Amino acid sequence: MNHTVLAIGTAALTASGCVWYLPAIADLQAGADRPRSTRTAAAACVLWWAGLALTGGLLLVLSDWRPAAQVALAGLVGGTALRLRALWDRRREVRETAARWAALDAGPAPRSGRPPALALAGWLVVGAAVASLGAVAILLSGSGEVVPRVALAAVSGAAVALAFLLMGLGNVRRQGR
Repeated sequence: MNHTVLAIGTAALTASGCVWYLPAIADLQAGADRPRSTRTAAAACVLWWAGLALTGGLLLVLSDWRPAAQVALAGLVGGTALRLRALWDRRREVRETAARWAALDAGPAPRSGRPPALALAGWLVVGAAVASLGAVAILLSGSGEVVPRVALAAVSGAAVALAFLLMGLGNVRRQGR
């Protein structure tokens, strides 16, 4: 096969690889904003594609294929070594992150020393206050007949008090576990 055909094919392949090496270049330019493993993996990607681009240029310029093959092999070996280093760094970063998160985990939340009956009484007092305020607001809000407002105030007050009673019982039940 003619070297020119190989050079054109290599150039086309290198041009189509921009979806890999352009983001890798952006990661390298970001510097310390990226983890070390990401930067090392990006350097490996850029080295692979740069080796391929240089190989295409050498195939176009030189009549012998051996220097181009040596450059391609050097890019492949260097990129593979960097990629292995990136995997090593990534494993270390994952272990460090796991250790940091484990240090932050204090275990289950401590239970309060309050007896469940006191917690239930708190829910009932708050529920009664909210229900009473709602009923008074309904009674004082507007004109019209008094009987429908009283009925609405009684029903809504009972519903709010019941809702707070159920929330309090659920809370007591969770504390009992």
